[in-house]
Amino acid sequence: MDARLIATLVLWLPLAARAEDRRLESAPVGLRAAEQPTVTAAPVVRETPDSGSPVHVGAMIGLVSLPRPIDAEVFVRIVDLFGVGFGYSDFPAFLAKPILELAGARSGSIDARLDRFNAFDLDLRVFPFRDSFFVGSSFGRQSLQGAVTEGTPLGPQTALVDLTTLYATPRAGWMWTFEPGFLVAVDLGIQLKMHANRTVTMPPGSTADMQKRADNLADLGAGYPLPSLHFRLGWML
Repeated sequence: MDARLIATLVLWLPLAARAEDRRLESAPVGLRAAEQPTVTAAPVVRETPDSGSPVHVGAMIGLVSLPRPIDAEVFVRIVDLFGVGFGYSDFPAFLAKPILELAGARSGSIDARLDRFNAFDLDLRVFPFRDSFFVGSSFGRQSLQGAVTEGTPLGPQTALVDLTTLYATPRAGWMWTFEPGFLVAVDLGIQLKMHANRTVTMPPGSTADMQKRADNLADLGAGYPLPSLHFRLGWML
C-alpha cells in the first residue's frame, strides 16, 4: 500500500507542475503582470522652457502724475530685462491757477495764464532682477507757454513767456503684471534740466513786479528740479 502511494505521488507531482506552467502561459498578459511584483519608476523632473514671446508690447495711462497730471505711454519690454517707451504728458490750462499762484506768477493786480505745458518722453528701464522692480530714466522735451497781464491806467499790458526745456528724469519703480495682461505701475524720480531755451517778451513801460512775475512763470518750467511721480494702469500683450 505504501509503495503504491509513493509511486502515485512521484507520477502526479511532475504532471501538476507542468499543468501550472501551461496555465500561466495561457493566462492574459495583464493577469500575469498583476501577479508580478510592481516596480514604481521615480518621477522625472524636467525644466519647461519659456514658450512666450521675448518681446511684449504695452500701454499705460496715469491716474496720478507729476509734474503734468495727464500722462500716457506705450512701451516695449524685451526679455523681461529691458524696457523702452514713448510717453506724452500735459498740464491742462484749467488746472493751472493754483500752480501759478504757488510759483509766484500771479498776484492781486497781476494775472497769469498757462497756455501750454506739455512734454514728450523717451523712457528707458532696466529690470535688474527680471521681476517687477526697475530703475531707469526718461529723456524729454518740455514746452511751456504762458502770459502775465497787469492792468494799468492805459489798459492791460501783457508779457509773453516761451520756454523749451530738455531734461532727464532718473527714477525707480515697480511694474506688476497680472493675468491675462493687466498691469499696475508706480515710480518716483526727479526731473532735472539739461538745457533750456527761454524767451520772455516784456511790453514797453512794464513794472518791476510784472517782470518778476514773468520770470517766476518761466522758472516754473526750468528754474528748479520738478518732482516726478506716476501711478499708472495699463495692459501688456
